[in-house]
Amino acid sequence: MRSSHSAAVLQREVRMKISRDVIYDLLPGYFAGEASPDTRALIQEYFDSDPEFQRMAERFQAVLDDTRRREKPDSEQARERATFDRVRSAAKRRQDARAMALGFGLGAVFAAFMAFVKPGPVGQGHPGIILAVVFGLIAVVTFLSSYLIEQGDGHAV
Repeated sequence: MRSSHSAAVLQREVRMKISRDVIYDLLPGYFAGEASPDTRALIQEYFDSDPEFQRMAERFQAVLDDTRRREKPDSEQARERATFDRVRSAAKRRQDARAMALGFGLGAVFAAFMAFVKPGPVGQGHPGIILAVVFGLIAVVTFLSSYLIEQGDGHAV
């Protein structure tokens, strides 16, 4: 007898404390099918009392289902497209690295040219030559690193 009285009091207290935010926090487990029967009943009861919230929750579930579908390519065409996108992205990164190497190489050539056109201080390293060496080294390292960029399938080129 006492337990049924306590359960009734507890049920009344729970109803008073359940807010839209609490139900909102329970929705991911509810939609994933991981909620307990009591939680499912509680959420369904709240939906019955607030149809607007139920419509909003159904839209939330539709977005969640759409996201799951996009994450799992279910067709051969989708898997091929994903592989193509990865390979194209890797090729673009290699192309960008080589373009950057070319830019540093041209900078090195220009710095060396300026060193020969304008004489530098006597007894010290010419700033143009120093820049040419630094830019040249950066160009070589950048160009060589472009060969280390992986293809979309995880293999180095």
